[in-house]
Amino acid sequence: MHRKSLMRHHLPVLLLAITSLTAIFFTGCRSGDSSEKVKIVAHRGAMVERPENTMAAFQRAVELGADIVEIDLYTSRDGHLFVLHDRSLDRTTNRTGEATGLTLEELQQLDAGSWFDPVYSDQTIPSFREVLNWANEAGTVLLLDLKESDRDFAQNVTNEVRAAGLEENVVIGVRSPEQALEFAELLPESRLLAFMRSPDDIEEYAGAGVDVIRLWLRWLDEDPALADRVRQTERMLMINGTIGELDEAREIMSYEPDWILIDDIAQLQASLKVIASNAGI
Repeated sequence: MHRKSLMRHHLPVLLLAITSLTAIFFTGCRSGDSSEKVKIVAHRGAMVERPENTMAAFQRAVELGADIVEIDLYTSRDGHLFVLHDRSLDRTTNRTGEATGLTLEELQQLDAGSWFDPVYSDQTIPSFREVLNWANEAGTVLLLDLKESDRDFAQNVTNEVRAAGLEENVVIGVRSPEQALEFAELLPESRLLAFMRSPDDIEEYAGAGVDVIRLWLRWLDEDPALADRVRQTERMLMINGTIGELDEAREIMSYEPDWILIDDIAQLQASLKVIASNAGI
Protein backbone atom coordinates (compact mmCIF):
# COMPACT_ATOMS: atom_id res chain seq x y z
CA MET A 1 0.00 0.00 0.00
CA HIS A 2 1.37 3.51 -0.87
CA ARG A 3 2.25 5.86 1.99
CA LYS A 4 -0.61 8.30 1.18
CA SER A 5 -3.12 5.46 1.06
CA LEU A 6 -1.78 4.14 4.35
CA MET A 7 -2.27 7.54 5.99
CA ARG A 8 -5.84 7.79 4.68
CA HIS A 9 -6.51 4.29 5.94
CA HIS A 10 -5.32 5.05 9.49
CA LEU A 11 -6.60 8.66 9.77
CA PRO A 12 -9.96 7.74 11.42
CA VAL A 13 -8.11 5.66 14.00
CA LEU A 14 -5.73 8.54 14.75
CA LEU A 15 -8.60 10.99 15.13
CA LEU A 16 -10.38 8.60 17.48
CA ALA A 17 -7.25 8.28 19.60
CA ILE A 18 -6.87 12.06 19.84
CA THR A 19 -10.53 12.45 20.84
CA SER A 20 -10.15 9.78 23.52
CA LEU A 21 -7.03 11.42 24.95
CA THR A 22 -8.85 14.75 25.17
CA ALA A 23 -11.74 13.16 27.06
CA ILE A 24 -9.36 11.42 29.45
CA PHE A 25 -7.47 14.65 30.14
CA PHE A 26 -10.54 16.66 31.04
CA THR A 27 -12.20 13.81 32.91
CA GLY A 28 -9.47 12.23 34.98
CA CYS A 29 -10.63 9.33 37.16
CA ARG A 30 -14.27 10.41 37.31
CA SER A 31 -16.19 7.55 38.92
CA GLY A 32 -14.94 5.21 36.23
CA ASP A 33 -16.57 7.24 33.43
CA SER A 34 -14.08 8.78 31.01
CA SER A 35 -16.72 9.75 28.44
CA GLU A 36 -17.54 13.22 29.86
CA LYS A 37 -15.40 16.32 30.28
CA VAL A 38 -15.33 18.35 33.45
CA LYS A 39 -18.64 20.17 33.91
CA ILE A 40 -18.64 23.95 34.26
CA VAL A 41 -21.05 25.30 36.89
CA ALA A 42 -21.92 28.99 36.43
CA HIS A 43 -21.80 30.65 39.87
CA ARG A 44 -24.95 32.82 40.13
CA GLY A 45 -25.06 32.67 36.33
CA ALA A 46 -22.47 34.51 34.24
CA MET A 47 -21.82 36.84 37.15
CA VAL A 48 -18.70 38.46 35.69
CA GLU A 49 -20.53 39.57 32.54
CA ARG A 50 -24.06 40.19 33.85
CA PRO A 51 -25.68 41.14 37.19
CA GLU A 52 -25.63 38.00 39.31
CA ASN A 53 -28.73 35.88 39.88
CA THR A 54 -30.74 37.62 37.15
CA MET A 55 -32.28 36.16 34.01
CA ALA A 56 -29.67 38.01 31.95
CA ALA A 57 -26.90 36.24 33.88
CA PHE A 58 -28.53 32.83 33.50
CA GLN A 59 -29.12 33.25 29.78
CA ARG A 60 -25.55 34.42 29.23
CA ALA A 61 -24.21 31.39 31.13
CA VAL A 62 -25.99 29.07 28.72
CA GLU A 63 -24.75 31.07 25.73
CA LEU A 64 -21.19 30.61 27.01
CA GLY A 65 -21.66 26.86 27.28
CA ALA A 66 -22.01 26.33 31.03
CA ASP A 67 -23.32 22.86 31.86
CA ILE A 68 -25.04 23.83 35.11
CA VAL A 69 -26.35 27.16 36.43
CA GLU A 70 -26.14 27.77 40.18
CA ILE A 71 -28.82 29.88 41.89
CA ASP A 72 -29.61 30.89 45.49
CA LEU A 73 -33.05 30.52 47.04
CA TYR A 74 -34.96 32.37 49.79
CA THR A 75 -38.63 32.65 50.75
CA SER A 76 -40.53 35.95 50.45
CA ARG A 77 -42.80 37.31 53.17
CA ASP A 78 -45.84 35.86 51.37
CA GLY A 79 -44.30 32.39 50.96
CA HIS A 80 -42.89 32.47 47.43
CA LEU A 81 -39.39 31.31 46.51
CA PHE A 82 -37.12 33.89 44.91
CA VAL A 83 -33.52 34.03 43.67
CA LEU A 84 -30.98 36.21 45.48
CA HIS A 85 -27.60 35.56 47.06
CA ASP A 86 -27.67 37.95 50.02
CA ARG A 87 -30.42 38.06 52.60
CA SER A 88 -29.99 41.84 52.40
CA LEU A 89 -31.10 43.87 49.41
CA ASP A 90 -28.34 46.45 49.90
CA ARG A 91 -25.63 45.16 47.56
CA THR A 92 -27.56 44.16 44.43
CA THR A 93 -30.76 46.24 44.30
CA ASN A 94 -31.96 49.82 44.59
CA ARG A 95 -33.41 49.19 48.05
CA THR A 96 -32.02 48.35 51.49
CA GLY A 97 -33.19 45.97 54.18
CA GLU A 98 -33.94 42.26 54.38
CA ALA A 99 -35.26 40.69 51.20
CA THR A 100 -37.35 38.13 53.07
CA GLY A 101 -39.37 40.97 54.61
CA LEU A 102 -40.97 41.83 51.26
CA THR A 103 -43.63 40.06 49.21
CA LEU A 104 -42.68 38.57 45.86
CA GLU A 105 -44.55 41.35 44.08
CA GLU A 106 -42.60 43.97 46.02
CA LEU A 107 -39.31 42.20 45.32
CA GLN A 108 -39.98 42.04 41.60
CA GLN A 109 -40.54 45.79 41.41
CA LEU A 110 -36.91 46.41 42.41
CA ASP A 111 -34.04 47.20 40.04
CA ALA A 112 -31.58 44.30 40.37
CA GLY A 113 -29.26 45.28 37.53
CA SER A 114 -28.20 48.92 37.66
CA TRP A 115 -25.69 48.28 40.47
CA PHE A 116 -23.75 46.26 37.89
CA ASP A 117 -24.35 48.50 34.87
CA PRO A 118 -27.23 50.90 34.08
CA VAL A 119 -27.84 49.01 30.85
CA TYR A 120 -29.31 46.21 32.99
CA SER A 121 -31.82 48.41 34.81
CA ASP A 122 -34.60 46.18 33.46
CA GLN A 123 -33.38 43.17 35.45
CA THR A 124 -35.48 42.17 38.44
CA ILE A 125 -35.23 39.57 41.19
CA PRO A 126 -36.47 36.34 39.57
CA SER A 127 -38.97 34.03 41.19
CA PHE A 128 -37.92 30.39 41.44
CA ARG A 129 -40.85 29.43 39.20
CA GLU A 130 -39.65 31.87 36.55
CA VAL A 131 -36.17 30.34 36.58
CA LEU A 132 -37.53 26.78 36.49
CA ASN A 133 -39.65 27.60 33.44
CA TRP A 134 -36.64 29.18 31.75
CA ALA A 135 -34.42 26.18 32.56
CA ASN A 136 -37.03 23.86 31.10
CA GLU A 137 -37.03 25.80 27.84
CA ALA A 138 -33.24 26.23 27.78
CA GLY A 139 -32.64 22.56 28.57
CA THR A 140 -30.14 23.38 31.30
CA VAL A 141 -29.49 21.94 34.75
CA LEU A 142 -29.92 24.07 37.89
CA LEU A 143 -27.88 23.78 41.08
CA LEU A 144 -29.94 25.09 43.99
CA ASP A 145 -28.08 26.70 46.88
CA LEU A 146 -30.64 26.48 49.66
CA LYS A 147 -30.40 29.49 51.97
CA GLU A 148 -33.03 28.21 54.42
CA SER A 149 -33.38 24.90 56.18
CA ASP A 150 -36.86 24.50 57.70
CA ARG A 151 -39.36 21.85 56.59
CA ASP A 152 -41.77 24.33 54.98
CA PHE A 153 -38.95 25.67 52.82
CA ALA A 154 -37.94 22.15 51.76
CA GLN A 155 -41.53 21.27 50.88
CA ASN A 156 -41.94 24.50 48.93
CA VAL A 157 -38.79 23.76 46.89
CA THR A 158 -40.03 20.24 46.27
CA ASN A 159 -43.48 21.38 45.13
CA GLU A 160 -42.03 23.89 42.66
CA VAL A 161 -39.54 21.40 41.19
CA ARG A 162 -42.22 18.74 40.80
CA ALA A 163 -44.71 21.21 39.28
CA ALA A 164 -42.09 22.10 36.66
CA GLY A 165 -41.30 18.43 36.00
CA LEU A 166 -37.58 19.07 36.54
CA GLU A 167 -36.81 16.52 39.24
CA GLU A 168 -33.98 15.01 37.18
CA ASN A 169 -32.69 18.38 36.01
CA VAL A 170 -32.00 20.01 39.35
CA VAL A 171 -29.18 19.41 41.81
CA ILE A 172 -30.07 20.14 45.42
CA GLY A 173 -27.26 21.92 47.25
CA VAL A 174 -27.65 20.88 50.89
CA ARG A 175 -25.93 22.41 53.91
CA SER A 176 -26.25 19.63 56.45
CA PRO A 177 -26.38 15.82 56.38
CA GLU A 178 -29.88 16.09 57.85
CA GLN A 179 -30.98 18.24 54.91
CA ALA A 180 -29.47 15.68 52.53
CA LEU A 181 -31.53 12.92 54.10
CA GLU A 182 -34.64 15.12 53.94
CA PHE A 183 -34.28 15.80 50.22
CA ALA A 184 -33.36 12.20 49.47
CA GLU A 185 -36.87 11.47 50.71
CA LEU A 186 -38.62 14.46 49.10
CA LEU A 187 -36.87 14.44 45.71
CA PRO A 188 -35.26 11.02 45.25
CA GLU A 189 -34.90 11.64 41.49
CA SER A 190 -32.71 14.70 42.04
CA ARG A 191 -28.97 14.67 42.68
CA LEU A 192 -27.64 16.05 45.96
CA LEU A 193 -24.53 18.21 46.39
CA ALA A 194 -22.86 18.90 49.73
CA PHE A 195 -22.09 22.54 50.48
CA MET A 196 -20.01 21.57 53.52
CA ARG A 197 -18.92 24.07 56.14
CA SER A 198 -15.87 21.98 56.98
CA PRO A 199 -13.83 19.33 55.15
CA ASP A 200 -14.06 17.26 58.34
CA ASP A 201 -17.60 16.34 57.25
CA ILE A 202 -16.77 14.58 53.96
CA GLU A 203 -17.58 11.08 55.15
CA GLU A 204 -20.71 12.16 57.04
CA TYR A 205 -22.18 13.81 53.94
CA ALA A 206 -21.25 10.79 51.83
CA GLY A 207 -23.03 8.59 54.36
CA ALA A 208 -26.12 10.80 54.01
CA GLY A 209 -26.25 9.92 50.30
CA VAL A 210 -25.00 13.02 48.50
CA ASP A 211 -23.83 12.54 44.90
CA VAL A 212 -21.34 15.42 44.73
CA ILE A 213 -19.08 17.00 47.37
CA ARG A 214 -17.87 20.60 47.06
CA LEU A 215 -14.36 21.53 48.18
CA TRP A 216 -12.93 25.05 48.34
CA LEU A 217 -9.58 25.43 46.62
CA ARG A 218 -8.22 27.01 49.81
CA TRP A 219 -9.02 23.79 51.68
CA LEU A 220 -7.04 21.83 49.12
CA ASP A 221 -4.13 24.25 49.44
CA GLU A 222 -3.99 23.35 53.13
CA ASP A 223 -4.64 19.62 52.64
CA PRO A 224 -4.36 18.21 49.08
CA ALA A 225 -5.39 14.77 50.37
CA LEU A 226 -8.99 15.99 50.71
CA ALA A 227 -9.60 15.22 47.04
CA ASP A 228 -8.55 11.61 47.62
CA ARG A 229 -10.90 11.41 50.60
CA VAL A 230 -13.79 12.45 48.37
CA ARG A 231 -12.76 9.85 45.78
CA GLN A 232 -12.63 7.16 48.45
CA THR A 233 -16.31 7.83 49.22
CA GLU A 234 -17.06 7.22 45.50
CA ARG A 235 -18.71 10.63 45.27
CA MET A 236 -18.09 13.19 42.54
CA LEU A 237 -15.89 16.17 43.32
CA MET A 238 -16.75 19.82 42.68
CA ILE A 239 -14.10 22.48 43.30
CA ASN A 240 -14.95 26.14 43.90
CA GLY A 241 -12.79 28.40 41.77
CA THR A 242 -12.93 32.17 41.28
CA ILE A 243 -12.23 33.63 37.83
CA GLY A 244 -10.42 30.67 36.31
CA GLU A 245 -7.14 32.27 35.29
CA LEU A 246 -4.46 29.90 34.04
CA ASP A 247 -2.63 29.24 37.31
CA GLU A 248 -5.87 28.68 39.19
CA ALA A 249 -7.24 26.43 36.44
CA ARG A 250 -4.04 24.35 36.43
CA GLU A 251 -4.27 23.89 40.19
CA ILE A 252 -7.96 22.93 40.01
CA MET A 253 -7.40 20.44 37.19
CA SER A 254 -4.54 18.80 39.09
CA TYR A 255 -7.20 17.40 41.45
CA GLU A 256 -9.21 15.92 38.53
CA PRO A 257 -12.58 17.42 39.49
CA ASP A 258 -15.87 16.33 37.98
CA TRP A 259 -17.37 19.83 38.27
CA ILE A 260 -15.88 23.32 38.63
CA LEU A 261 -17.93 26.17 40.12
CA ILE A 262 -16.65 29.39 38.54
CA ASP A 263 -17.42 33.12 38.36
CA ASP A 264 -15.86 33.75 34.91
CA ILE A 265 -16.95 31.04 32.49
CA ALA A 266 -15.15 32.39 29.42
CA GLN A 267 -11.85 32.80 31.28
CA LEU A 268 -11.98 29.25 32.61
CA GLN A 269 -12.77 27.88 29.15
CA ALA A 270 -9.79 29.76 27.70
CA SER A 271 -7.52 28.44 30.44
CA LEU A 272 -8.67 24.86 29.92
CA LYS A 273 -7.87 25.16 26.21
CA VAL A 274 -4.35 26.33 27.02
CA ILE A 275 -3.88 23.46 29.47
CA ALA A 276 -5.08 20.96 26.87
CA SER A 277 -2.79 22.48 24.24
CA ASN A 278 0.23 22.36 26.55
CA ALA A 279 -0.52 18.72 27.26
CA GLY A 280 0.15 18.05 23.59
CA ILE A 281 -3.45 17.27 22.70
